[in-house]
Amino acid sequence: MVESGHGVTVFCRSNHYHERLAEYLGMRLHYLPAVPQKHLETITHTAASAMRLPKGTAIVCMGVGNAPVVRALEVRGRRTVFNVDGADWQRKKWGRFASWYLRTCEGIAARSKSLVIADAQAVRRYYAEVYKRDTEVVPYGADAPADRGTETLEKFGLEPGCYVLYVGRLVPENAPDDFLEGVRRAAIEAPAVVVGDAPYAGDYKSQLRAAAGPGTVFTGYQFGTAYQQLSSHAGIYVLAATVGGTHPVLVEQMAAGNAIAARETESNHEVLGDAGLYWETPVQLGELLAALWQDPKKRGELGDAARARAERLYNWDEVTRRYLELCARSLER
Repeated sequence: MVESGHGVTVFCRSNHYHERLAEYLGMRLHYLPAVPQKHLETITHTAASAMRLPKGTAIVCMGVGNAPVVRALEVRGRRTVFNVDGADWQRKKWGRFASWYLRTCEGIAARSKSLVIADAQAVRRYYAEVYKRDTEVVPYGADAPADRGTETLEKFGLEPGCYVLYVGRLVPENAPDDFLEGVRRAAIEAPAVVVGDAPYAGDYKSQLRAAAGPGTVFTGYQFGTAYQQLSSHAGIYVLAATVGGTHPVLVEQMAAGNAIAARETESNHEVLGDAGLYWETPVQLGELLAALWQDPKKRGELGDAARARAERLYNWDEVTRRYLELCARSLER
């Protein structure tokens, strides 16, 4: 958007940053507080951000839990471009109240005057069937890793092409436990590498470490160069998440040219198509990994197919064009 000549401001959660840059890649960065609690952090930061929005600007908001703030903006005559990001209320990490709240937010979003974005056709169909609400489908984009070095691998004692990769927050709906069980059952000579963390899931993370097989590597959060290097040298990438529309990490791993074993879901099929393999249970995942690890030729073919599909369908230029089009529409009276 910046390269197209637009001014872009990003509101950042101040408690997440030690170094607070004023600008990044031409985007202005504003740092605002948030209540550091699992159920309140997002909504409090979004509310604080909403109070700082300049008049006459387009607003892009992510996450259905922000629906009350979006509705408050509408009452004040503002209309957002609102990406609702799948059926968030189904995530296992939420208790009864949080699930009720998020499902209520779906209804608010469905009745809103904003432009509601679904990141996959499966999410569009869900809103059409449940709420009779039409949505705009805009997927995520991805670039091939710019850095294919091996310094990060050396840091964690890994060899290129010789590990099975998981990337995601360590929360139940992302099912890292299923991933770890599948790798254990496969009994292959390749460590499981878990990239990710979760700030409010200490007990669950302890359970994962206790159940992990020998050689498992937990890297914590990895971004930028480190993430690119870990992605570009994986032997197989496994998507284990049970909920959601289009997973950005899936598109990123496709662009990296990895052989992918994804959980059997409607949205994963939509994104990956026949460029990957699918599983439903840890037992099936173990069998799939055991067979695929013994077939380097098949892994290479799957990786090439995934990369080509990402280049064709998940292009950042097209995604940006669609968002700019919707931003312009959001300002129409």
